[in-house]
Amino acid sequence: MPDESFGEMFTSMLSVNQAVSAERKLIDHLIIYIEHEAQRLEDIKRFFSRVTSLHDGIYNEPSDPIANPIAAFKLVKRLKSEWLNVVHSTEAEENIKVLREDYRRMESSLPKLEDLRGAAHGLMRLQDVYNLHVESLVRGHFQQISDPVDFYKLSVSDMLSGDDCFLVGKVAYDLEDYYHSVLWFEEAVRLFRGTEWSPENEGTLEDALDHLAFSHFKPKHFENPSLFCDYFTNGSPALFLQPIRREIISLQPYVVLFHGFVTQAEAKNIRKYAMPGLRRSVVASGMNQATAEYRISKSAWLKESAHEVVGKLDQRITLVTGLNVQPPYAEYLQVVNYGIGGHYEPHFDHATSDSSPLYRLKTGNRVATIMIYLSPVQAGGSTAFIYANFSVPVVQNAALFWWNLHKNGQGNVDTLHAGCPVIVGNKWVANKWVHEYEQEFRRRCSLNPEE
Repeated sequence: MPDESFGEMFTSMLSVNQAVSAERKLIDHLIIYIEHEAQRLEDIKRFFSRVTSLHDGIYNEPSDPIANPIAAFKLVKRLKSEWLNVVHSTEAEENIKVLREDYRRMESSLPKLEDLRGAAHGLMRLQDVYNLHVESLVRGHFQQISDPVDFYKLSVSDMLSGDDCFLVGKVAYDLEDYYHSVLWFEEAVRLFRGTEWSPENEGTLEDALDHLAFSHFKPKHFENPSLFCDYFTNGSPALFLQPIRREIISLQPYVVLFHGFVTQAEAKNIRKYAMPGLRRSVVASGMNQATAEYRISKSAWLKESAHEVVGKLDQRITLVTGLNVQPPYAEYLQVVNYGIGGHYEPHFDHATSDSSPLYRLKTGNRVATIMIYLSPVQAGGSTAFIYANFSVPVVQNAALFWWNLHKNGQGNVDTLHAGCPVIVGNKWVANKWVHEYEQEFRRRCSLNPEE
């Protein structure tokens, strides 16, 4: 990325035209670089052809080719000298060094970071002033949201790539302009999907998804006045003196974030107790369970009888939700640690098949989920609700709660969710799944007024 120095190219179309001339010069330098690289690769191909022809020829003869002293000498020379020269050649570094020096000599006439930001703002300004449809603008069409017909057609049409949209969204995102960042990151995700990453790109599909998730999370609170934060007791005397901080994330599905649900020490102990039992996480597969590439993590199960901290956690869940979390009406606490790029692709927590292994407890389906964030994550790792179109970033020591089933026992499709890939950080969560039986009365007087 160019330096942070002030740029003025975006303020004048004359300067933009001058940039065209600058890029033509860069193209000339790139052509020379490609020619040199092509010649270097041609030399390597010649060496490859010569060596493979020997192995296809005299080394395949029934007589011993190494008996020939000339062939033996050439073999030793190739392995000690020629292969060494090919493998340790500095020609590639010399070629790219020349290209970089040519670029540095022209750098003063090239756009600065301020120019890139200004150009992105220009697109967003056009979008706002003329009420343009972003998806059409990305395809090179000037169509208003109210009218799908181009109100102006350019003589020369061009389209934006996924990386182009990502950079526009990133400019808005860095300014905390989440209205625009959502629209542009959505286009970036759409365009990145199904395409291969290119080395000239700055963004990736994972980057766009993570930025989109957080952008959705930030404006969500300003869109619906029914979403609020409060100190919550759930009518429990045990919480009167120290109520829990509750944040209503969504009404459909009903999703709540309880801040400060566990202490740092409790989170540390839960992680410590889980470490010896961590195994590759599994998913339901017919009547059984199996590992899957779409769930990259390890997990362990902790019983409340074995660890005091788990028992306290179960009591706290009951106080806050009013639900019976004792086995067999709830599963043991599952502790999960995500791996490199760890994620869990879109899925339901509740069973969608009568043959699901979830029914082995004979206490019905999973009616509710409590997910506790046991560690901070520097980037990525959000919990994204796909159909409901919002995401919740990792909040250390908080607990995320949602109902998986409607009151009639049918699964709520809006709870389809995914664990976004972890970019930077070590993500630990604890899951508590509560089943249907013994929850009917408690649900009527608990948490939310869902009909």
